[in-house]
Amino acid sequence: MKKLLSFVIVLLMFLLTGCGQKPFIIMKSEPVTAQNALYPEQTYHKGERIYFVLVNPKGFKDDALKIEIVKKNDKVPTMGYSIHYAKDVHINKDNEAYADYFVLHSSGWYFMQVFELRRPDKCLARYDFQVK
Repeated sequence: MKKLLSFVIVLLMFLLTGCGQKPFIIMKSEPVTAQNALYPEQTYHKGERIYFVLVNPKGFKDDALKIEIVKKNDKVPTMGYSIHYAKDVHINKDNEAYADYFVLHSSGWYFMQVFELRRPDKCLARYDFQVK
């Protein structure tokens, strides 16, 4: 009986905690490949291309994503955030990754966040970085 109870508990923990990885973002100053994906960067220069790959091991549930780049401003006393880049993109739901690039022309601290369009209240992945 104890073995059955422990098996059920382990099975419930496995099912309730999610049995897969969460979506994540890899960013580089050069196109992301299998060789350089293990070495993400967090500092970039103004005017250079910033390449990214959003990886969702479970696959996407929607055929469109909303990508936002938000700038943090520490000099403002309250809520110092401004959206610098926002784009809705269509994707193939059968793929587990989406890759693209963007360019920023002002220095500061930023973060990138990605949402599925059908769930704009739930962030799939977020990545913090700096532009000098």
